[in-house]
Amino acid sequence: ALALAMINLLLNEYGIYDAASIRQYTNGPYLVGQDGYFVRDEQTQKPLLWDLAAGQAKTYDDPTLGEVAIEGSYTLAGKTAAPAFSLIKEHVKKYPPEVAARITTVPAETIRRLAREFGEAAGIGGTIVIDGQELPYRPVSVGFFRGAVAHKHSALTCMALELLQEIVG
Repeated sequence: ALALAMINLLLNEYGIYDAASIRQYTNGPYLVGQDGYFVRDEQTQKPLLWDLAAGQAKTYDDPTLGEVAIEGSYTLAGKTAAPAFSLIKEHVKKYPPEVAARITTVPAETIRRLAREFGEAAGIGGTIVIDGQELPYRPVSVGFFRGAVAHKHSALTCMALELLQEIVG
């Protein structure tokens, strides 16, 4: 509940997330149909993404693929689809800090502070050079071990904690 509330705050109130990383390294741009499944190319069955410049859907490995959408809603063959990231952003709105506070006993204002500090400390856009290679520099992380993984629904807890890290790159 704490992680989902932090994700909600970062995405929907603070607007702190690494859009470039989400586009390049996650399935956040993959189009999801109204049935909840990835929309796929009819011939190759490869997942589709929305190319913003071309104004059309293309497979993830299309060499002409430009910048892809991570938000919005698009129509393909008369059916509506949205990028997975957009759906996650909408889904986590169900987890405001006040709801998480009741579940976790962590005060809502503390959750707000933690989310903001985590997002700001991520330094989105920052880089570091290691052995001559420029890499993203994200001096934040979430560490979780036995406490998070040894309980009922631990897979869901771990996914929420991983998602918290993914959105900041």
